[in-house]
Amino acid sequence: MNLDMGTKKQINFAIVGFGGIARTHALAAYIANLNFNLPYNLNLHSIVTRKKLESVPKGVINSLSINEVLENRDIDFIDICTPNDSHEEITMKALLYSKPIYCEKPLTSSYEKALAMTTNVSCSGIKNATALIYRYLPALRMLKEEIEDGTIGQIIDFKVTLYHKSYLSPKKKGAWRTLEESGGGALLDLGIHLVDMIEYTLGEIETVNCAAKIFFQDRTKVDEIASCDFKLKNEITGSLEVSRIFAEAEEETAFKIYGSKGSIRFSSHKPYSIQVYDFENGSTKIKNASSMPHLMKYYPGEKTSLGFLQDCHTSSLINFANFVADYEKNPLMPTFEDALRAQRVVEACYKAAAANKAIEVDSI
Repeated sequence: MNLDMGTKKQINFAIVGFGGIARTHALAAYIANLNFNLPYNLNLHSIVTRKKLESVPKGVINSLSINEVLENRDIDFIDICTPNDSHEEITMKALLYSKPIYCEKPLTSSYEKALAMTTNVSCSGIKNATALIYRYLPALRMLKEEIEDGTIGQIIDFKVTLYHKSYLSPKKKGAWRTLEESGGGALLDLGIHLVDMIEYTLGEIETVNCAAKIFFQDRTKVDEIASCDFKLKNEITGSLEVSRIFAEAEEETAFKIYGSKGSIRFSSHKPYSIQVYDFENGSTKIKNASSMPHLMKYYPGEKTSLGFLQDCHTSSLINFANFVADYEKNPLMPTFEDALRAQRVVEACYKAAAANKAIEVDSI
């Protein structure tokens, strides 16, 4: 995957695992070099798998040994894209070699393991980041600025939803995400993104209440649907709903915030714009981030977009590579500690669902 980038510095990384999300990360490296004027060449050096791949991208080494990759001083960081319950073991091995770590969400299969994992990473001083990719959406960052500017006044309530439909398929029965050892279902797998979005834009969550549901009892051991009510430390209240079995023509992540002066709406279908409703004037404005360079850095324009998920993964990987290359550290970049905070909220939600009562996040 080595492109001819002249005398540019080479930043080599290895992907551990090569399922669907790993392929998205691999594509992100190509896009990073082709579409952005980076001060280095971001090079996928190796792919680590348990079995030999039938087809490997040109110039990429397929290794069957994680230790072999970690021992290689030419590899600048590893990118963990394996099932949740294997993240901790891989992370601990990487720490032995002082290798920077980029990890898919959630950190691991349980909050207790995620806490131990994050503590070890933080104590090591190793550079780290997680793929809480929604932070890189230009529209979400613009929404945050509008909230901070008081555009819709005092916040009354918010609603955030994320619906997927793939687990309606009986073929998903037995997939690793349906097993108890995965550590959680729709709420942990998808809802962790929404929790991070809420805390990034509105503030820290203090109290949670939650109901989790399994519809296909014969297919899964973990939640397919979760509905949560939150109270933030700044007294803002709102709700979250997530599902892996809600079928619509287009899967959408939606964020609606209601205030004393109007409302703001964001949709993943429109990653460059937000809708702002002014109650007093009865008017609606569409605000677009495309003309705002500080919101668009390392995010492609609308004409070159490959879809918000790919675009966000590309932006996220670039920002970590910048950090590893000592080029810049973007404060937007979510670290293990950010991911741990979000996973603690998810853990509180599961405990609230089991106890059928509200839970203080700080009690976790």
